[in-house]
Amino acid sequence: MGFFNKIFGGGTEVKKETSASRIVNVIKEKTTVECVTLVPVKEGTKPWNSKIGGMPYMPQGFEYPLDETDLTVVLEGQQPAVKPGATASVFAGLGGDSPIEPAVKPGVTGEREAALQPDEIEERAGGKVEEHEKMPLRFLAQLNFSEMPPLEGFPTKGILQFYISGESSYGLNFENRVGQHGFRVIYHEDVVEDESVLFSTLPTDAVEWKDAFPVEDELRLTFEKSTMPVMAGDYRFDKILLEAYNEVHADNPVPSLDRIPEDNLDDVYGPLEMGGHRVGGYPIFTQLDPREYHEDLKGHTVLLFQLDSEDGDDYSILWGDSGVCNFFIRPEDLAKRDFSNVLYNWDCY
Repeated sequence: MGFFNKIFGGGTEVKKETSASRIVNVIKEKTTVECVTLVPVKEGTKPWNSKIGGMPYMPQGFEYPLDETDLTVVLEGQQPAVKPGATASVFAGLGGDSPIEPAVKPGVTGEREAALQPDEIEERAGGKVEEHEKMPLRFLAQLNFSEMPPLEGFPTKGILQFYISGESSYGLNFENRVGQHGFRVIYHEDVVEDESVLFSTLPTDAVEWKDAFPVEDELRLTFEKSTMPVMAGDYRFDKILLEAYNEVHADNPVPSLDRIPEDNLDDVYGPLEMGGHRVGGYPIFTQLDPREYHEDLKGHTVLLFQLDSEDGDDYSILWGDSGVCNFFIRPEDLAKRDFSNVLYNWDCY
């Protein structure tokens, strides 16, 4: 039949199902969930629109969020100044903008260091300590849930905002991923669409920033409802993969992934990759999932917001060297509309 089909053009060749494709199908069947894909468009917005950059929704009298890491350690002959709590961590030697590790006593965390008096920090750092005026955080993005397709567990109204530090680390603290000192997540439950009662300028407008910011343009966010399966970067993936492999190979199960030849799984990862900007679903990482080695962070299972690097036709979003930014929340906190315990992460190649 194959010979005659080739001659007369009839029939369709059926792609042979492989072990990898069966594993992928099992993973998709067990883990696929709804999400909302975010599509940036370069156009002007109103303060209450979903957006990246530009003017955030800010009622008059609103207390603009500030960078709460307010002590700077300066070593003799060394610039720039580095805030306590920043570490080189996974960025060391990776290129692009990356935090610099301060010379502080080993074993002293950023939070403890920030709580010390200036003379104590000076003694530990072996250098000079200067206090500086608190800098305003930079507005990153906001989601107006009334504009977004409904997503289970998420609000259907109100505006959720994300602010981060304008310095090269963008407020990331490896010692405390949920402490909102260098970033802030703010929820406005009730929205007034009247520009006369909203801020028309920002405290950041008067600041000359020495570091590049991931987003320079005002971009309106549009939405597309979608679905997606779990991906290889998620800290839960290895367990899911092992279960899927053993389901497909029920006659010869294995106790761990290291008992499976790598080439048997090479074709599993590709079909499960999905980058981009989104709310809900599963995250991507360029390095590793910060929840993997921190038991107290594993409950942050909901992807609240993800902003990927993208080189669009008329705009650019860039996290260091083509990285990605994620915010996570615990389901119970999301249900209470409590955004005080949000996990913030970004990484790059």
